[in-house]
Amino acid sequence: MPHSKSQSIPLSHALHNLETIIPPWVSMFRSAFPSAAAAPEALASARRSSQDLPSYPFTLTTVSVTEYVDDTTAELKTLIRPHGRTCMFRGFAFSPNSGILSVTTDKRMPKFGQLSSNKTSGVFEACFYFAQENKQFRFSGTSKLVYLTTEKEVVIHDAALDEVAAASSEVQAEFDRAWNSLSPMMRLSFCKPNPGAELTAERWQVLEKIEKLTDEAKAGAGVAAELLDEGKQNFVLILLGPETVDYVDVEGVGRRILFSRANEYEWVFHEICP
Repeated sequence: MPHSKSQSIPLSHALHNLETIIPPWVSMFRSAFPSAAAAPEALASARRSSQDLPSYPFTLTTVSVTEYVDDTTAELKTLIRPHGRTCMFRGFAFSPNSGILSVTTDKRMPKFGQLSSNKTSGVFEACFYFAQENKQFRFSGTSKLVYLTTEKEVVIHDAALDEVAAASSEVQAEFDRAWNSLSPMMRLSFCKPNPGAELTAERWQVLEKIEKLTDEAKAGAGVAAELLDEGKQNFVLILLGPETVDYVDVEGVGRRILFSRANEYEWVFHEICP
């Protein structure tokens, strides 16, 4: 994943003059999404983001950097490992054309630690494949994390700068929008016991309670605000800021375009062999 540790994707371009600063790949990416009529049933019925794009599965890859002492040589070594998983795209943050990909996660998930570590600088790769269109988009860049502190203050975490700061009003609004756009059932999932923890009898009882509340919510029952507030403490909005976008159309002889960020406001691109 090409990346310079000193760089961090700025958000200023996502907060000002949104409609005049549109990355050149955005329209191609948006047009690749299946329409409700053409999409598989599971996607056609999916909740749509405020930018009118459906939630869509993609592969998100992060890295972990672990330092350890070799038992044989007593040397300090570094273990670097990739970690891939399927996530749901939640639309573009701030504007339909911002080019900043929005993803949500649980603060207790491993990817939170991987993206918040100053050792990894928050680097990521994301790969979308649209089978209906035979098109692939691979994004590479840095991320920012938006979440609540224990004092319920919304902060924005920039691992590339090793900085946690109070979120602006615009970022806070995007955080709230992302949380409120989730269904009550999805919000309840953030109330579960720590992901990856041993499944004890006590934790199983909590899972059964969440399952019951989820079934009730599906049937139209309300969910206690206190419980949802508890879940919101674990909720994280991930802002993926691409530095490069590798677009491939595999139809026929194929076509491939590599888009690269030149600076905060400009992109350059050229065609390469597919």
